[in-house]
Formats: sequence, structure tokens, C-alpha cells
Amino acid sequence: MSSRNTLSRRIRYRIEYAAFRPVVGVIMSLSPKTLHRLSGMLAAAWFHLFPGRRRIARINLDIAYGDTKTPEEKNRITKASMRQMLLSALQCVWISRDTNHRVHQLIGMEVEGREYLDQCESGDIGFLVLMAHYGNWEILGLYHGFLNTTQHYAVARRLDNPYLEKFFMDMRTTSGNRILHKDTSLIRIVRALKERGSITVLMDQNGGDDALYVDFFGKKASTARSLAALSYSTGAPILPIFSEPIGKGRYKIIYKPPLKLEKTGDKEADIFRWTQECEKVLEDVIRNHPEAWMWFHRRWKSRPPEERHQPIY
Repeated sequence: MSSRNTLSRRIRYRIEYAAFRPVVGVIMSLSPKTLHRLSGMLAAAWFHLFPGRRRIARINLDIAYGDTKTPEEKNRITKASMRQMLLSALQCVWISRDTNHRVHQLIGMEVEGREYLDQCESGDIGFLVLMAHYGNWEILGLYHGFLNTTQHYAVARRLDNPYLEKFFMDMRTTSGNRILHKDTSLIRIVRALKERGSITVLMDQNGGDDALYVDFFGKKASTARSLAALSYSTGAPILPIFSEPIGKGRYKIIYKPPLKLEKTGDKEADIFRWTQECEKVLEDVIRNHPEAWMWFHRRWKSRPPEERHQPIY
């Protein structure tokens, strides 16, 4: 990259951050009720002004539900999904002040299946957390850090803008959590599990052309093999955790039973089967509360070799 391009990028990053800071100040001064109302207004504008994302959501909902939901129902889910994602973003900025108190304002005591977390934390090795872009996954991660029981790690992509990266890194680690970027060595990740830590991986996004193609809502979806492969190689259990919206910007935490996966002696077949099991858990949760999931992501963008001449989006 030329020095001119590097300088231009640095200037752009500084301008982006300078514009971001006043917005942060405004958001942090609002009440949870106002954030909830604001997310509704922004989602209404997004739905009408950005037809591209609306189109992606409709394609995804057609794949998932076919004719079992009307166009009106699909529009309602799309609007609610947009609102939830915008609300999650606003709340992630809002909690950067007085984080512990504000996280517990949004989650409170609504917890289901806590015994499954206790079961995983009492094991001889750490555990893997299966999550999705569902509800507010960032606040869910912070909540677990404040429990002060196990060292929690999350795998995340590094942001291009270093100033924004630092802001969100500071937010994500406020409760004692640590971030493992996607270029972190496998040895570091395995060591964290052997030290009885937990590692969170979000498994609901398109994994690219070289990932595994497993069923998701009845259609092959490119899915990262990392969670199943780590479980296979270390023996770490997989614990599904979700933050389910319960109204007015608040959430209930749901722990599902740890996945009980057995080896057959065929490593590749087992990793494929275990990845499919993970996606089935995500699908069941999303079907139960579709408004909480990010429908406007191109989940089925990558296609298996036999379908690459048939683009979906």
C-alpha cells in the first residue's frame, strides 16, 4: 500500500471516530426506554429507505418459511429484526458507561437453565459457547464476565478502524472477558480451554466457499467447522446460550443442554455431524422467536459446488 493511501486511510479513520464520539455522548445520556423508542423509529426508516437489505431479508424468510407465512408476516419479522439489531447496537454504546449496573438493568434475574452453565463450569476442561446474532449477544457476553466464575473469551473480527476497535474492545472487556481475534493461533485457543476457560463462537453467518455445507432451515448453508473441530480435538462440551428479548429492550438468558456428541472413529464425518447439530439448535431457537435474529445477512450466499451457477441474492 502506498504512503498516500496509508495517510488517506488514517485521516478517514480519525474523521470517522471524531464523528462517532459525539453520538456516543448522546446515546449514553438516554434512558433505556428512550433507546427502545429510538430503535423503532430508526428501524422504520431503514425498512423504507434501504430496499436492498429488505430484499435480502425477504429471500431469507422465503427460504426458511416458504408459504407458511404471509408477505405481511414476513414484513413484520423484517421490521422487528431490524429494530432488534439497531437496539442492540445502541445498547452496546449505552453500556460503555456504568457498565455493570446497565448490563443488569437490561438482563436482570430472568435466567432459564442456569444448571447447564454450572455443569459445564464444573468440568475438568473448559467449554465452548454456541451463540448467534440473536437478541443482544454482546450484552450476553458481558453478563457472563460479571458472573466472575470462569475466564470467558470471545472470538471476534478485528475492526478496520483502530480507534473504533479500541472503543469496542474496551467495552467488550469491561467485565473481565478477553477477546481472541480470528487470526489468534489455535495453540492459544486450546490453552484457554485447558485452563478451564470458555470460548464463544457465533455460528450463524455465511462461512465462505470452503466451509461445511450443512442444512439450515432446510437449505444447505456454508458454516464454519471451528466449533465442532475444537470440541472434537479437546473434548470440550458445547453449551448453547441465547439472550431472548422479553420486551422494552430487556432480555432473558436461556441456557440449553450441552450438546452430547459421540465420536464414531471417522473424524471428518463427526465434525460434519456435530456442525449440523449446532445449526439445528440455532434453527430451533430462531424459529421460536424469529424477530430476534438478523435476517438481513446473506446467510446462504456461498453455495456448494453443484449450486454455484445458481446465486441466491
